[in-house]
Amino acid sequence: MLRYKLTKQPNLIAAQIEISESELVKVLPDYKSSMETDQPTKFKLMLHALGLDISQHYERQDGLQHRNRFNEVVVCSRWVGVERLDTAWIQSGYASKAAIDKASGCRLLEDSYRARGLTEDVQRRLEERDSRTMFTEDKEEESV
Repeated sequence: MLRYKLTKQPNLIAAQIEISESELVKVLPDYKSSMETDQPTKFKLMLHALGLDISQHYERQDGLQHRNRFNEVVVCSRWVGVERLDTAWIQSGYASKAAIDKASGCRLLEDSYRARGLTEDVQRRLEERDSRTMFTEDKEEESV
């Protein structure tokens, strides 16, 4: 009798996460803005606990107006990166729908996300296209 082992294949669903400094201030009483440089290990562990995959590239974006997870419009720094896909995070109840769908490995879901432009390959193509687009005051021009 043949037995097939089902393996989850990684898919290209874009599971991005943004963590706002305003969220850190609200939920972590011992947070200080200097913690990123003074205590980098503790800071990375905080980001990890909030769902950021610290083993992959992430960036700090300063002085942006954005909406935090508490639905408040704020102007402060935020950290943007890839959401964790480990079992503990996926089952925590805090993981995003995109992270749960990405962790499932389902190709049908990947196709659904691709149709909406929400996969990593589509995002790369859009970023590449945008890098060749120049904006002037009068109109938009695409350079060749």
